[in-house]
Amino acid sequence: MSQQNKPDLSQVIAEEFGANATYVEGLLQRFRSNPDLVDESWRSYFSELVGNGAKAAVVTTDGDGAAAAPAPAPLRTPEPKPTPAAPPADAEAIPIRGPALKIVENMESSLHVPTATSERRIPVKLLDENRRIINQHLAENDRGKASYTHLIAFAVLRALEEFPQLNDGYAHVDGTSMRLKRTSVNLGVAIDLTKKDGTRTLLVPNIKNANRLSFSEFLTAYDDVVKRAREGKLQIPDFQGTTVSLTNPGTLGTVASIPRLMEGQSVIIATGAIEYPAEYQAMAPEVISQLGISKAISISSTYDHRIIQGAESGAFLARVHELIIGKHDFYKNIFLNLGIPHAPLRWGLDRNPFFLPEDQVREQTLKEARVIELINAYRVRGHLLADTDPLHALPILYHPELDIENYGLTIWDLDRVFITDGL
Repeated sequence: MSQQNKPDLSQVIAEEFGANATYVEGLLQRFRSNPDLVDESWRSYFSELVGNGAKAAVVTTDGDGAAAAPAPAPLRTPEPKPTPAAPPADAEAIPIRGPALKIVENMESSLHVPTATSERRIPVKLLDENRRIINQHLAENDRGKASYTHLIAFAVLRALEEFPQLNDGYAHVDGTSMRLKRTSVNLGVAIDLTKKDGTRTLLVPNIKNANRLSFSEFLTAYDDVVKRAREGKLQIPDFQGTTVSLTNPGTLGTVASIPRLMEGQSVIIATGAIEYPAEYQAMAPEVISQLGISKAISISSTYDHRIIQGAESGAFLARVHELIIGKHDFYKNIFLNLGIPHAPLRWGLDRNPFFLPEDQVREQTLKEARVIELINAYRVRGHLLADTDPLHALPILYHPELDIENYGLTIWDLDRVFITDGL
């Protein structure tokens, strides 16, 4: 093949890896300087790519990790080509090439996917309190840290057990529309990286068979893929076979987001910033705690309307909501899996004496007395929560005398100040 007939390698990589093409191009430059600087799977791919000047074959996998043929492209009616337009006199026309061009093509291609979006606002008070307990346990055992995204992603995976159709795919084969039933969830996680020149790039590798992992295993798998992304050690399979994606623009302060859904996936979940409702953000923390106001997060589900209906997407988000506020033993199972030797906190209605019709002074005095009782219970019985079983051979026991609910207290009381006679 003559040099002028060889395809542009940047374009080839862009077509194969889409939004992850910038990362792959960086590996290609490393390979050209010294092939030993990249892993064996990348060496094989780049050797064929550079040697033949053509697209190297990449084995794709289905949802269960087995080799599978590439999904056929949906049949489309050719669109009329736009009439070329001259740029404005005060603008410079710069051709879009390589990975940036592939992003343009992906966005244009995504326009053919008929989507709709469901959105839900979920309080995170219980998530925040139980996450604090989880991280205290993980720190004591030198096992890293659980983020909000870890727990929300795990809630999404548990909700998919009740709504597996959201993990299906769509294909158009021989003129027939087909639903692709999948048994494994390959969860794509968005990772925002800052390059040396200050520019940012987004990678979306996936965690294979994420729905079959326990919480402890999921923590390890999630942290592993993020670590390898930051170290430039992702492999070709890390980008293949994504069935559901989770993106988190909330890390940048975005309250809500409706991301584009790429072909091949049926749903993408987006989470916004965790913060108090805007109308309460000027209030003092003491006032917010007295009112029993929780920080909240917006979660959206953008889905392929050809195979998922709005009621299914809405019910799926309702299930995620239920899990985040502790229903269906969500936190109980996480605590058991991690070996945390006591029960998690539970969601409860706030009964603040200041807003009740009864004798407010009397009710507040009773609550303060119960707080003193709880403090004394921890002084006398607190050792029952100590982790004295390194082999985890004994069952985790529930100790009601150390449960705040047995004293008429709830998670909303944890941020409040009580008179305890110096205790």
